[in-house]
Amino acid sequence: MSKLLSEFPGHSYDQWYAAAEALLKGADFDQKLVSKTYEGITIQPIYRREDIAELEHRKHLPGSASLVRGSHTDGFLKSGWEVSQELKAPTPQTLNSLIHEGLNGGQSELNLFVGCGQDDCCTGGTRIDAVADLKVALDGVALDAVSTWWQCGPANVATAAIVIAAAEDMGVPAAKLRGGFENDPLGQLAAKGISRQPLALRFDHMAALTDYAARHAPGLRTISVTGDVWHNAGATATQELGCVIATTVAYIEEMKTRGLDPAAVLPRIRLRLAVGSDYFMEIAKIRAARWLWSKVAAAYGVENAPVHIHASTSKWNKTTYDAHTNMLRVTAEAFAAVVAGADSLHIGPYDEISGETDEFSRRIARNLHTILREECGLDRVIDPAGGSSYIEWLTDKIAEKSWAVFQDIEKQGGMLAALEAGTVQQAVQDVCKAKLQNVRRRKDKIVGANMYPDLKGGKLEIHKAECRAGLVIPGASAPQPLDITPSDNSSMVEQAIAAAMAGATKLSLAISTGFVCEETGPTVTALPARRAAEEYEALRDASAAFAAQTGSAPAILQLNIGPSRKYRLRADWTAAFFEAAGFAVDGKRDFKGIDEAVAALTESTAAIAVITSDDDNYLQVAEALAQAVKNAKPGIHLLLAGAPGENESAWRAAGIDEFVNVRSNNYELNEQLLKKAGVL
Repeated sequence: MSKLLSEFPGHSYDQWYAAAEALLKGADFDQKLVSKTYEGITIQPIYRREDIAELEHRKHLPGSASLVRGSHTDGFLKSGWEVSQELKAPTPQTLNSLIHEGLNGGQSELNLFVGCGQDDCCTGGTRIDAVADLKVALDGVALDAVSTWWQCGPANVATAAIVIAAAEDMGVPAAKLRGGFENDPLGQLAAKGISRQPLALRFDHMAALTDYAARHAPGLRTISVTGDVWHNAGATATQELGCVIATTVAYIEEMKTRGLDPAAVLPRIRLRLAVGSDYFMEIAKIRAARWLWSKVAAAYGVENAPVHIHASTSKWNKTTYDAHTNMLRVTAEAFAAVVAGADSLHIGPYDEISGETDEFSRRIARNLHTILREECGLDRVIDPAGGSSYIEWLTDKIAEKSWAVFQDIEKQGGMLAALEAGTVQQAVQDVCKAKLQNVRRRKDKIVGANMYPDLKGGKLEIHKAECRAGLVIPGASAPQPLDITPSDNSSMVEQAIAAAMAGATKLSLAISTGFVCEETGPTVTALPARRAAEEYEALRDASAAFAAQTGSAPAILQLNIGPSRKYRLRADWTAAFFEAAGFAVDGKRDFKGIDEAVAALTESTAAIAVITSDDDNYLQVAEALAQAVKNAKPGIHLLLAGAPGENESAWRAAGIDEFVNVRSNNYELNEQLLKKAGVL
């Protein structure tokens, strides 16, 4: 070993820096190798032990203090993460089939959507009217052996009563149930812009269900904080975490006013974080979330309060065109979530954003869990990211900046006050605009959308039903008055469970618990989910509609002049530039001279042409070719591939209208050309 070390001596940072500068050959080090994230974090090209030597969280073991290294001392060694795939079906019978498909395919937590009662619920949830419906959906399921998580919307007490009553009827007492009920009033308010019920009522029901779980069902969580509301609207990692912590604190305070101790509330909370495409950022984000949680727990004097983090792959970066590329994205996202130590994970099927998945897409998504566990062995190591200088440093920075976001929200009066003022939404919208601008300029690359589009592939059709929550449900039984006293404690839940066991419907339970009322909650600026590829998909849709109407896609002719070997990379890059908008680019032919190129143009029906060659050849032919093109086809819109430099004025005078190069705004130029082609 000593000989080996002598043959490979260590090197200092100064030596590395000097070698890097030499390779840059005069280029600015910071411009070439230093980057800045949307979070405002400056990323250096290399990190060393010295950079993380004094970080507080590195002194803590897994399951202790900051919890950065994991909520539990043994990480995944004991039980691994929950395979928590979301399941949506309109009827109990169909849901039962999906449940058994999932369980047989490795699913360990049932992540189920309950609809609003309409046959075609906009969430894709199941119509559950009473215990009988739920028993059909859960037929053959051992509820004491599998966790069940219910995405039930605002009517969580009514849903919980039916679930617990059905479990009792199936021989499983509430004390043996695991999982919980998603309940995030402020997250739903931010996403929709309105609450159909007064928030005080929502918090009363949250407190009642939390009190019941603390007394009778220790394995159930009754409060959720959904960070993906912010992420999928375009937020940064630090904005997502800051909002998550501010919302968590808001819920703890609301529960305190209703007599619940924070020590009883914290174990009932489940955080849901989105996992995006910035691999290291997402690992650090989840690790930082545990640190921030530990700070909140310490502030309330609660010890031994591990957090449950549910991770869900991002929808922000998914595409409807070339949708199979979504499988690559979720693979990296899932890997990041597991490396970071998420407690449960939903990996979105590649066709998830369509609203309807198929057996193949669901199976592939579930199989990724198996690959991460059986082939990557990520369940056999505690804190896989621990010790990485970059990730440890980044974890610290994200925690610091997220805490600053949280403190700013608190200065405004808390999460609700910030939502009502619109400051949180505006901050997220500002980031979203910056991200979309970088997508337009292709600084942020989305394969299948603004980069490497597959024009021969199909598109996922989006199935999105209109929201009809609160409207009369066709065929539903008339609600019956029930002997339930609305309250903010477990007695209301106990009464609701008893009524559900006696056959009460969900609507009757909702009315009798005070949930259905004339009063509504606050209205704020909505922050709906976005996707980065939406604008490009709209261009592709317009081109597809044009092709369907005219019989051919909008066309661009590439006038490739000279030997192909000199500019083929440029020609291919230019073709892909326009294909992102759905243009059919005729760019495989190379023309020996001006006459040959003009002859091809005369035969073509294209209303747009782009001259493509190498820079040296441009000096010889650009002006003459441009003049010949405009003489042959005066109405043609003519571009040149490359940066014109000092030749711009002369080339424009010769007839060149635009230049396309790496500094061009891809979206705006394509939009302009589609308008000239009569597509838009």
